[in-house]
Amino acid sequence: MDIEIEDLFTIYWSQVTLILLVVGYFFKRWFDNKSKKIEINHAIYQQHRITAINSFFEAYSKAEQMWSYLEIYEILQNDLSAKSIDKIIFPPLNELTKTSLIMNVYFSNNQYVNIKKIVDNMYSINDELSRLYFNDTKIKIVEKVNKYNIHKYKIIKENNILLTEFMEVIKNTYKS
Repeated sequence: MDIEIEDLFTIYWSQVTLILLVVGYFFKRWFDNKSKKIEINHAIYQQHRITAINSFFEAYSKAEQMWSYLEIYEILQNDLSAKSIDKIIFPPLNELTKTSLIMNVYFSNNQYVNIKKIVDNMYSINDELSRLYFNDTKIKIVEKVNKYNIHKYKIIKENNILLTEFMEVIKNTYKS
């Protein structure tokens, strides 16, 4: 008994329809599950990305406050030891570095450039402070403080520009 394609569509049309419906149903279920997994993974990824952004801004804010409230006169007069200065400076800077590394996971190299530059700038304030603390012994304290403040304000101004550019990238990314 040979069954031809014509017989399938004329005699056995109901069985063929039933088989196609069952195959179509299982294909739809498989496709829906796959789409749902992709959607959930994307939502989780975006949520972690936003959390990373918030953590970075919080760490940056703490580092900037640390530089603003740093007792620069006491430091440059050698009233504080290098170890106690490091205990003040490095926790916020290390937190900023940690959050920037997390940001590197969620952003492309082009988007991460500003973040890296912001962190490097914050460390450059520390480099300037170290230079003034250890090397410039013949300069008066007032001049050291002025050099430090000029450098700090220049860096903070540059960082504000970089942060504004980065915020534009974020806004464009999450625009509906």
